[in-house]
Amino acid sequence: MPKHHPYSRRDFRRRWRLWLRRNQRLVAVSTVGLIGLIAVSVGVLTLLPDSGFRWWLMGALPTALVAGYFHLIHTAFLAHDANAIWHVRGAWSEDNTRSELQRAKRKRLVWGWVDSLGLQQGDIDHLVVTRMGGLVAVDSKWRSQVHDRAEMARAAHRMRLRAEALTRDLLKGDSRGTRRARVNPLSVTSVVVLWGAAQHGVPDGAKVDGIEFIAGRRFMDWLGQLDRQPVDRRAAAGIVRSLELKRAATDQARSARVAEERATRRVDD
Repeated sequence: MPKHHPYSRRDFRRRWRLWLRRNQRLVAVSTVGLIGLIAVSVGVLTLLPDSGFRWWLMGALPTALVAGYFHLIHTAFLAHDANAIWHVRGAWSEDNTRSELQRAKRKRLVWGWVDSLGLQQGDIDHLVVTRMGGLVAVDSKWRSQVHDRAEMARAAHRMRLRAEALTRDLLKGDSRGTRRARVNPLSVTSVVVLWGAAQHGVPDGAKVDGIEFIAGRRFMDWLGQLDRQPVDRRAAAGIVRSLELKRAATDQARSARVAEERATRRVDD
């Protein structure tokens, strides 16, 4: 199965490509200027006495110029797109949560999980199949300060409803899953995992409108304390596999839709 990129990274790259297209002249002029500056710098350095330091400088200076060029272009993009930084933070938070889930799996706290489940309405950052706590729908956030607790709680509640509907449909498609769903349906717990400076102000057991808020550095400990609903290993493997197939189908449909939109724009142009 091809590598999957979370929504935040996909949208950041989409915005980056759009900004590059809109600023082709700026990027082209900057690139030509960079090449000229490198050529002049190397030309000046060739006039210096032959030494090991000169050769080192001839390698280090162009490298530093190229690095500075990319940094300036990236900074210009972030300065012009106010929402881009939020997607960067979103990618950081999802990456951190994914790292904690990998640790939790090695410690046999979870069976597996699926990242960035895109649905018709919204998406799910991480849907985790735990060993002792049913399913956990995780909404990862990166915040310096938290001013929107109620809104994050409402979003997490909507995410739980989406996860319940999704898993209900998946279990319905399997006869063994259907029997299990009738007798002991897998519960879905929705949580918000906070990263960044804001996580240090989150006390243990913090809840807003019934949604638990967890500091990122304590997430694995929280998973280890789950003791509500054991999940069979075979059932967990089936659920994870079905979720991955669902995500792959959604990604394929999204890619086809994007390709169609691009073709339509080219025809209109």
